[in-house]
Amino acid sequence: MNDKHLKLSSAPDLITPESLRLVAAVAREGSMAAAARALGLVPSAVTYRIRHIEDALDVLIFDRSARQAKLTAAGKALLEEGERVLQELDAVARRVQRVATGWESELRIATDSLMSQRTLMELCEAFYASANPAPPTRIRLQRETLSGTWHSLVDGRSDLALGVVAESAALPHLHSKPM
Repeated sequence: MNDKHLKLSSAPDLITPESLRLVAAVAREGSMAAAARALGLVPSAVTYRIRHIEDALDVLIFDRSARQAKLTAAGKALLEEGERVLQELDAVARRVQRVATGWESELRIATDSLMSQRTLMELCEAFYASANPAPPTRIRLQRETLSGTWHSLVDGRSDLALGVVAESAALPHLHSKPM
């Protein structure tokens, strides 16, 4: 049997946030030793971990022919995709925290075109000032005309409608209040 088939760990097991940050540190610092200093590790630990990732992926991440560790094409791809994965993991953590705190990630508001833009911006500012730190909710505004504001709410294109004619707001699952 070939040594490549006797790998102790598979690539998915080794591509962790920690290993992606390690690859990024080596690329940023330019050498295993400099990355080790920056991370508070011994150089042999960094070299061992990088070699372990390379063995699992069966690619070279760094070109070590010169004094500095330079990313190979495969290493650049790993770093780019790794950055995306790390950003997505951060986004997942933020979404989970929003769910736990009761804040929505996005609030879609349909407003009638007759509403004052200034008043609308003041309402948005008051919303963001209502909590410290500011709520993590993104407000998406959409301008509608006539019954378009109402239809936007009924069709699910918005979560809140401002400036809707009261008589048209008579569905049992919707609530309305005068402004």
